[in-house]
Amino acid sequence: MIRESGISRRNLLKYLLALPAVAALPALSSCNQMAQASQLNIASGEDGGMYYQFASLLSKALVENAVAEQSQALNTQASAQNLSMLAGNKAELALALADTVDQYRKSNQQKTDVMALGRVYQNYFHCILRPDSGIKSLQDLAGRTIGTGAPGSGTWVTGQRILQAAKLKGTDKAPKELQYGYVAGLTALDRGIIDALFLFGGLPVTSLAELASSTDLALLDVSSVLPQLREQYPNLYDRVVIPEGTYRAIPSVDTIGVGNLLMARADMPEELAGAIVKLLANHADQLIPESSSGIQYLTPETLISTGNQPLHPGARKAYQELHG
Repeated sequence: MIRESGISRRNLLKYLLALPAVAALPALSSCNQMAQASQLNIASGEDGGMYYQFASLLSKALVENAVAEQSQALNTQASAQNLSMLAGNKAELALALADTVDQYRKSNQQKTDVMALGRVYQNYFHCILRPDSGIKSLQDLAGRTIGTGAPGSGTWVTGQRILQAAKLKGTDKAPKELQYGYVAGLTALDRGIIDALFLFGGLPVTSLAELASSTDLALLDVSSVLPQLREQYPNLYDRVVIPEGTYRAIPSVDTIGVGNLLMARADMPEELAGAIVKLLANHADQLIPESSSGIQYLTPETLISTGNQPLHPGARKAYQELHG
């Protein structure tokens, strides 16, 4: 179980880099070193979101440290799209929520074309409201109009599971669901088109922080359904806290967290997969977006914890080497 209380990005980074396993790791060097891959593009997320910010930093580090000759973060709408792009050879790496990866693999049991390289950071489920909405619990969403995330997104997958666990699906009181991406969803919430918006992201979500700076908003505690989610979907969901001060005038709130995984195809060369893992572990200071205030998983001990999602063999070997 993960809980936190307003830890700063600077202090978190100091903590991560102070761990002995990281301090003892040899640094990668790009000097006089031929890149191991010609191209490593990363299917990430919407421009301005934490997925995209992290992928942009990672793509830069991959080139600077001679892991790839070329790399760029690709704008996408959803975790499911990222996995589809990865499997379809339209990207070499992809970021995806662990529960979306789990669903993808169960839906493609005859194919094992994607595997995890590591868990890179925590995602926080946001249920965003206007303070005067009258919504105080998940049950109060009955009959309301809510934005449930872009089709196939991690927000949509987890949101559907939350609504199901709260027994708000398939009844005459079921909420009306509109599938907005988070930028369009925040606009709809601001204009009163929807009563609540589901959103999954790192902390803070930049677009939400911008709206909260000028508009009164509230966050709903959705953690009441965590026991049901854990029973039905083991090893995927944690209780986490969105700390007070993350968004203007919004107090701390308990919510549900899911790890974000960096994925690769199963046919990626083991040496290349290992080099990417060592880059993540060795260069944590290059891979944390300036706006980030949430938990990052950039040490060998935490990167390797991908729940029930199988690690790429090259990644597993790299973690064994990093642990000595």
